[in-house]
Amino acid sequence: MNWKAILKQLRAHVPPGGGGVVPGSLRWLEAQMRSRGANPSSVRNIVYRDVGTARDKAQLRAVLEDLAREVGVALAAEPASAAPQPDDLELLGRSKKRAFRQFTAGVRAGRAPRLIVCGPPGAGKTVLLSRVDRALKALDVPVVTLRLSGDAPDLIRPATLGSSYAALAQAQLDAARALLPATGALLVRVAPDLTPLGSEPRLPGGEAVTPAAWAAEVFLRRAPQGVAVLLAVEGQAPAAPGTEVIELRPPTPTEARGYLMARLGVTRAEADRLVRETGRHLDRLTLLANVAGEGSATPADLIGDPEARQLVLLTGALHAASPAQVDWPEALLTALLGRSPLTAPPHVRALLLGGAGGWRATPALERAWAAVPAAELRGALRAVAALDAGQGFGPLRLGALAALEDWAALAGQVRARPDDARHLPALWPRLRGAAGAAREALARAVVMHHAGRGEYNDPRARDALFTLLESGSDAVRGWARVKLAESSLEAGRMDAARAQLSHPDVTGMDARDPWAAAAEVDALLVRAALARWHGDLTGATEAAQDPRLARGGPRAQLWRGLIAKDAGRWPEALAALRGVPASSPLLSARARYQEGDLLLRLGQPQEALNALLDAAGRLAAAGGAAEEQARVLARAATTLRRLGRPAEGLDHALEALALVPPDERRHVDGVARARLLSEGVPLLLALGRVEDAQRQAAQALTLLSRSESRPAEVGYRERRTRYRAALTYLTRGLGVPYLPPLGGAAADNADLTCARNLLQALLEEPAGTADREVTLRFDMLLSLALATPDAALAAARVREALTLADHPYEEAQARAMLAEAQLRAGQPDAALASVNRAHALLRRPAPGGAPADPGVDAQLLTLEARAALLTGQADPLRTLTLVREALGSGPLRPFRSGVWREVGRAVEAAPLDGPALLSRWGVPRALLDWRVPDALAAFEWAGGHTGDAAGGYAVPREHQ
Repeated sequence: MNWKAILKQLRAHVPPGGGGVVPGSLRWLEAQMRSRGANPSSVRNIVYRDVGTARDKAQLRAVLEDLAREVGVALAAEPASAAPQPDDLELLGRSKKRAFRQFTAGVRAGRAPRLIVCGPPGAGKTVLLSRVDRALKALDVPVVTLRLSGDAPDLIRPATLGSSYAALAQAQLDAARALLPATGALLVRVAPDLTPLGSEPRLPGGEAVTPAAWAAEVFLRRAPQGVAVLLAVEGQAPAAPGTEVIELRPPTPTEARGYLMARLGVTRAEADRLVRETGRHLDRLTLLANVAGEGSATPADLIGDPEARQLVLLTGALHAASPAQVDWPEALLTALLGRSPLTAPPHVRALLLGGAGGWRATPALERAWAAVPAAELRGALRAVAALDAGQGFGPLRLGALAALEDWAALAGQVRARPDDARHLPALWPRLRGAAGAAREALARAVVMHHAGRGEYNDPRARDALFTLLESGSDAVRGWARVKLAESSLEAGRMDAARAQLSHPDVTGMDARDPWAAAAEVDALLVRAALARWHGDLTGATEAAQDPRLARGGPRAQLWRGLIAKDAGRWPEALAALRGVPASSPLLSARARYQEGDLLLRLGQPQEALNALLDAAGRLAAAGGAAEEQARVLARAATTLRRLGRPAEGLDHALEALALVPPDERRHVDGVARARLLSEGVPLLLALGRVEDAQRQAAQALTLLSRSESRPAEVGYRERRTRYRAALTYLTRGLGVPYLPPLGGAAADNADLTCARNLLQALLEEPAGTADREVTLRFDMLLSLALATPDAALAAARVREALTLADHPYEEAQARAMLAEAQLRAGQPDAALASVNRAHALLRRPAPGGAPADPGVDAQLLTLEARAALLTGQADPLRTLTLVREALGSGPLRPFRSGVWREVGRAVEAAPLDGPALLSRWGVPRALLDWRVPDALAAFEWAGGHTGDAAGGYAVPREHQ
């Protein structure tokens, strides 16, 4: 058909348009083809080269006919042609078209044709049989297709083969006869490696023959009279009198190029490249076209190609090992295939989507998985199970072993690589099918994984735990009882935990059994935790130092650190926490968190921040629970506030909240989110966002009021949140952000009154003697001192707090607050004595060996300046110079705004001429009629006497 002539004729009758795509243009034709579901890329190949599939040509003809009707032109009738062949035959050679027409026409006519096709690899034998199969099935003809290679698993092996060649030949014949259909058509593809029933092919009588000759004897000659038979063999055709033979040849370069241009719509150059890579192999060309073109490749097509079959088998095994994983890393496929998918032949590469960053299966590849023979899938699963777990393939190895139901090997891998247990919970529905010791070992690993994350109520953990409770072994049941005690302890049900430890399954265990020995260690840790929760640090220490805990490993080491931390044995605590090895990722992450928390309490926020960020990184890498990761991030946020970087801290706090989102659909235990909300309140106050802080405190208190679990924990969290709510009133009452340095109230107001009332009510409530309760009371007393305008009463509150301080940093904090109250009381000498005492406390060697808290240093610097200005014993300019020099150091720079604010207030309160002092300090005349604190802070912010507009200071984000 002369497509260009037809287009020229139509375009001559298309009226001029007002813009847009002109009907009849190539772009218009491509859009029309796309709208009809045809291949738009085929338009140019059809128009200019008459190369294209029959379907695409028919669609383009229909588009042109519709356009002809619109413009009133009659197209010449389409030349008559024979019934269209399948596209890959129509485009690729006469011999294949002849074989297709001859065989299908004979069947359509009611005859039973017999035909042999032969040729070298890639000549198109598989393609031909597949298209004949499809065509006959479309005619409702029953078709049996056999692809015989290797030991021909389709052949049914008899109970006994016999010992003679004749007996073997008869068995092969009988096995082949069982596959012969009674009617319809039989299509047989015979590979040169065929060994029927695992032996050399033999004719009746025992004579050894080629696979092709054997197939001609048993299928062509012995098929029932009414059955059509098409036999495809490699190389030369066997002797078969009365049967026509058609030799197939690989497509020529021109045929192959035209085929790909038509089917894929690619350019000539791209088609030439693909032809070179596929080697003019028709099976590969067809697969490439069927996969990359319309995606019409069948599972049989893929399974029939050796290289595609390998990909089908291995990716099918990956899917069986991990159904939820849809993206496969390049390294994974390379390890399995023995080469990068990027270097695979085009027809194999077309079965994958993606690139070097990651691959996923096409729909054609996914459909082929169901056709993989079970025996071959097991072999591929073995290959997945043999991957190197050290390269990150551990989860796939576990999944492959579970799919193989090789429970002993699976349990062995988890014993060898305990951290791989984190991947077992997802496999638990499969693992329940295990039996005996392997099932119990896997259930134990699942329980330990969830217990390590504090997820005792996870359904899989509970199911695995009750699986162990059903064991016939006393020791196994005892171990499970101890884990139930841990679960009760986590939920705050102390009596239930003690009851589990007293159960006969636990008390009657024989410590010589490995399960009992492990349970004994866990039971000691539970007893230590029970004592710790009740404030019995002596009992907790005794349990943690029990010699039997030498078997406890990193977990026991962590608990020793926790108990030493609670008992105030700081060096011992830090040594134990730092001794938890990195080879236990989750436990080492928890140890780093506890280390950071302790360092923060000891007044070493920079070292604390390093430990907390390290803990967060380890938790994320180890797959730690979102709630646990959030807790670490929230503590890091608090640490950043203590370093004077509240805006950065708020970023971490928001990240933490995102990990534990609210659940609006259900009333769930909101303690975890309430804790995060509560810890974020001082951050917002440090940024001056009082109303936001109050809303956040209210949200936390609401969540805590709904919680019905962990009553001791909820009670403490509620008291701490109420304390932080009081801080919102303190902050608004003082009129400055909640960030050192802070000056106490000089006059009363409604907000300060409310803050005092809230704090006083909390202090009057009975509280436990646990370490954290004492620390909370200490903080409340110092905050109450700030909210109290009566300086003498404020000092009394601080002295009460001093009795609670149990390490130098806490005492230094209290001494600094006492100095502040003494300054307000007009006692500068006493204040300086308190400041000097605080400095001496901070100079003591700290257990962490890190610099002191810069916030306390900023407070002390401010107090010294205030005292010097109040007494008038020092030159005020010298005092301001010392302050400027101190604020030049890195750790103190974030606090400079507050320091200059408080120093400016001291200038106003001192018997000094403020404007004159500022003028001598270099403050511009335009600022001299401002209040001294504002003029001084603004001037120093702008760079002071240096004239540097940036002042060498980075502007904090909250002020940008």
